[in-house]
Amino acid sequence: MNSIIKLFTFLTIFILSNELSIAQNHKAKELERNIFSGNLGGTSSLIGINYQRFIGDNVAIELGIGLIGVGAGMTIYPKGLVQKGTRFYSGIKFNSVVLVDVGGGTVAYIPFGVSFFSDSPFILGFDIGPARGKLISSSFGGQTSETYNFYGFGNLKIGRRF
Repeated sequence: MNSIIKLFTFLTIFILSNELSIAQNHKAKELERNIFSGNLGGTSSLIGINYQRFIGDNVAIELGIGLIGVGAGMTIYPKGLVQKGTRFYSGIKFNSVVLVDVGGGTVAYIPFGVSFFSDSPFILGFDIGPARGKLISSSFGGQTSETYNFYGFGNLKIGRRF
């Protein structure tokens, strides 16, 4: 009788732990890992669109294209991806700007921001951080000059998860 109770206890614990594992894996697969957004600033330069893809639960890569530039970046969410809630993030982002007949440049910045995930598929995000920019100006006479600056840069994002 004692061995039957031990066997029953073992099977019960095994089945329950297996069911919990299956439920956690199913929940992780349900999280939407893609974000398509409209941006002011960030990797899409001034105004543009952005695609962000989560790789795992804590890291996302992104690509942006805007009116005057393109960019890419990596974002780290220390507390991980959630279906609903607020998540702080940081990372590194780059963009390149081209202005016809004026010049162009590059910006690299470290964002410190927050994203608001809701029950609906829509998200809102904002970040700001230190940036280093390189501006190359040109003129019709063929003269060019390069300047390097440190300043603040940021991003406002309104998007949709899928």
